[in-house]
Amino acid sequence: MAYRRSMDEGHPLRTTRRRAIGRALAGCLSFGLAGVALDAAGAGAGSKAGDARIFKLALEIEYAEEAFYREALRRGALRSELREYAHAALTQDGQHLRLLRTALGSAAPARPRFVFGDKTKNERAFIDTAAKLEDLAVAGYNGQAANLTKGGLTVAATIVSVEARHAAWIRALAGEVAAPDAVDKPITAAQVVAGLREIGLRR
Repeated sequence: MAYRRSMDEGHPLRTTRRRAIGRALAGCLSFGLAGVALDAAGAGAGSKAGDARIFKLALEIEYAEEAFYREALRRGALRSELREYAHAALTQDGQHLRLLRTALGSAAPARPRFVFGDKTKNERAFIDTAAKLEDLAVAGYNGQAANLTKGGLTVAATIVSVEARHAAWIRALAGEVAAPDAVDKPITAAQVVAGLREIGLRR
């Protein structure tokens, strides 16, 4: 499989490919998020109460990602660069969790329960689910961007750009095109929750 070839120990293209993806996404995302910020500011959208509701949704996304990567690493089915990816995503999603919980303060919801089943059992299942989860995160954040205050959008923008890099990285490991579409389609809060339930959310 293509993703197995890309994970060979000592592969000379691993670091170069990852850096190239990161640089390309950094430029595209900086441009795209700046446009979103201008649109939201121009519309005068958002309120502190609205920010709190959106951050609670974002927190559920980050809880799901952290729980998924933690379980996959604990089960020990991941090897080579795939394991490196999971470690990096787990660490960064943990930082996202802390950022959102700090922003929410005492209003931060408790960690929900997740049941991933066979989705963390082997590399193929892990890759398929990780790609769905990262795409869901990016689409979910983008779907709420225009509803945030300027301050709330600043917080979300620092997270969604990293989520997009995660999405590109896992697709590259799968041997797929890292950025298959020119424009990401945003989704609603209800669609985010439905997607999380499909992946393993059990409140």
